[in-house]
Amino acid sequence: MSMLRRKAALAALLMVAVTAAYTQNKPEAKPFTDLMIQAAQNDPKTYTIDEDSIRIQNLGPAIDLPKPKNPVSPDGNDPFVIIDQIINLGQKIWAIVEANKPVVNIQTQYGTATPQGATHWSQLAGWRPPEGTIYGFTAKNAYGGKVVDVKYQVLRTCGGNYNGKGKYLTAVTIQPLTVDVLWGYKFNLSVEIPDSSVVNVGTTQDPVAAMQPVVKWTIATVIKSSDGRSAYYLQGDGLFKELSGPFAHNYQDGVAKAINNAVKYNFQ
Repeated sequence: MSMLRRKAALAALLMVAVTAAYTQNKPEAKPFTDLMIQAAQNDPKTYTIDEDSIRIQNLGPAIDLPKPKNPVSPDGNDPFVIIDQIINLGQKIWAIVEANKPVVNIQTQYGTATPQGATHWSQLAGWRPPEGTIYGFTAKNAYGGKVVDVKYQVLRTCGGNYNGKGKYLTAVTIQPLTVDVLWGYKFNLSVEIPDSSVVNVGTTQDPVAAMQPVVKWTIATVIKSSDGRSAYYLQGDGLFKELSGPFAHNYQDGVAKAINNAVKYNFQ
């Protein structure tokens, strides 16, 4: 048997094994149809994610965000409210995209960093207008073709105070804007706000709330499943930055283009 035929036979055996294992392990639910399985058998590279290609790029600030109501904080000091002990009154884990479809409800699925003893963010005053930052999440297959193209925005409302003290956070959530995923791929996106990440980075007398939402994703096909995470950091005074993840920044792209242009000029 020639080397070419051996490779083809091994590839065929691999796909048969993958299909058998998939059928055996998930008899109750088949996220991939028989047609998808057949397509992956015929062209494995199309349905193999290139993990090195996964990128998240900051696309700039969101615009035209609705302004929240700005209630007046209750008069006096509630003895049960401890301003320097900060907790999340909202949700801790929720889905953003499931099986390529947006599912989040930003009216009810969000996190807060507010003082312990307060029962709702509306007990605080001085909230700033909401802010949002748009991100583009992309991934390619083994051929270099784009298979995941998702845009989402990280939303937050900062600056709330309790009786003039502190800077707190509310309405921290992620809203999917567009979800474009190649047929044969399944994309999931979720967010988690660990309790340990909700802290006071200010003082006892004038607290500044902070939190670190973690965004998790999964990209799956019949052949391969890849997952990862990225983290953001937010403060009640408005500070917002990316902590970890496959981020691609515009300034880095600009530097790369400038270097390429300089090289071309030198060789002309």
